[in-house]
Amino acid sequence: MTDADIELQHIWLEVQAERWHNIPRFLFSFYCYKHNLVSKTNKPCWETARNELPASSSVQTRKNSVIDPLVPEEAVVGLLKTLSKDGEMSFDAMAKTLDTFLHYVVVSKQEHAKLKPNMPASWYQGHEKPLMARFDLAGISIQSR
Repeated sequence: MTDADIELQHIWLEVQAERWHNIPRFLFSFYCYKHNLVSKTNKPCWETARNELPASSSVQTRKNSVIDPLVPEEAVVGLLKTLSKDGEMSFDAMAKTLDTFLHYVVVSKQEHAKLKPNMPASWYQGHEKPLMARFDLAGISIQSR
């Protein structure tokens, strides 16, 4: 079992117990382990993540930048809650939701201040859920790595 699997199991236990408020603390660690954004001692590493993640086109130096989720962690938890409420929750459904909606990028502090804390209302109401919706709204473009 990998460290990413262990973090995923932590998330699954919290989902099963419906302890939604605890889930966000596992999300970044899970993402770091899954994408090998770890320190030399195999711990989730903000510095490694900041250096390796896709960044906005305005980021000149990553040292003073901010890591932001494409979809706010609370919105990802909300998607998990909806799956659970609708009776569609399974380990695979949870993992697929995380694979689809849990992504992080690097932005400047000025861009971070422009980002809304939630996805646009249309994102919650529509069937399509574009990952870049709140970044597009703020006029932030992300360069792929």
